[in-house]
Amino acid sequence: MKQIKLLLLLYLTIISFSFLSKTAYGQDHIFYFTTSDQVKLYVHTAGKGKPCVFVHGGPGITSYIFEATPAAKLIERKVKMIYFDQRGCGRSASPADNDYSMKRMERDMEELRVFLKIKKWSVMGHSFGGLLMTAYAKDHPANVRSLVYIHCTLNRESVLRTHIYYGTKLLEAAGDTFKADQQLPHFDQMIQVHRELAKKGIEYQIMFRSQRQKDIEDSLLTATSPRFNWDFQHRVWKMADYAIDYAKYTNQISCSVLILSGTKDYAVGPDAYKSWHFKKSQVVFYNGAHTSYQEEPKWFAETVLKFLAN
Repeated sequence: MKQIKLLLLLYLTIISFSFLSKTAYGQDHIFYFTTSDQVKLYVHTAGKGKPCVFVHGGPGITSYIFEATPAAKLIERKVKMIYFDQRGCGRSASPADNDYSMKRMERDMEELRVFLKIKKWSVMGHSFGGLLMTAYAKDHPANVRSLVYIHCTLNRESVLRTHIYYGTKLLEAAGDTFKADQQLPHFDQMIQVHRELAKKGIEYQIMFRSQRQKDIEDSLLTATSPRFNWDFQHRVWKMADYAIDYAKYTNQISCSVLILSGTKDYAVGPDAYKSWHFKKSQVVFYNGAHTSYQEEPKWFAETVLKFLAN
C-alpha cells in the first residue's frame, strides 16, 4: 500500500513538473493561473523568443482582441507573448472581495511573471492598459526590459473629455448640432455623444478607420461570449486608483519606451503622449485611429519587432 502511495505521489509530482515546464517554456499553451487571493486568470502563452506580456485595455475587455489578430501571429514568430485577461475581465474570474486596486492588479502580473519563471519581460499595452503598465513599470523596474504603448492613455478623465470633444466634432462634420448635457458627469456625457454617433452611423470614427474594422473587433469580443466577465468595467469608473493621472510617473521610468500614436485617434486623443516624460522614448505615428495592429498588421509588427530587437 505504501509503495502504491509513493508511486502515485511520484506520478503527480512528474505531472505537476511537466505542467509547470510546459507553462513556462512551451510554445503555445492556454491555462488558468490562480493568484494568491484565489482568482483564476485566463493565460495564453505563444511564440518564441524574449518574453513580452500584453496588457489589454477597455477598460475591462480582453486580450483576445489583439491575441487573435494577424499582427500578434507575426510578432509571435520572434517574441514569446504572454496574453492574460485581467481580473474581472473577459475570460477571467472576479475576486470574492472585489479587490480591483491598482496594487492588486500589479501583483497579479508579478505573480504570473514569477510563476512563468521569467526574470525580465517587455510589457506591451493597448489603450486603457497604459495605466496598469505604467504603474507596474514604476513599481517593478528591475523586471521590465522595455515598454510598448499602443495608442494608450494614462489618464481616465482625459479619455472621457476626448470622446466628448472629438465625438461632438464628428457630429458637427455630419451636420448634427448635438451637444451633451454639461450638467452631467463626463461619463454620462460620453454615453450621450456615443448614442448620437451611433444614430448617425459614424460611431466607428472614434476608434476605427471603417465600420468594417469596428465589426471585426466586435466579432472578437463576441467570440469570447456568452460568459464574458464585465465586472471590472462596471466598477472602474468610480475607483479612485484609476482617476490618477499616471503621466506624472513617466519621468521615474528608465527603460526604453516605444509609443505608437494615431494621428486620428479620437479614443485617447492624438496628442495624449505629449504630457508623458519618459527618460528614453520614441514616438512612431500611425496615420489612422486606435487599432493599428488590426488595420495595418504588417506595419505594426515590423515597427514593434524592430524596437524589441534593439
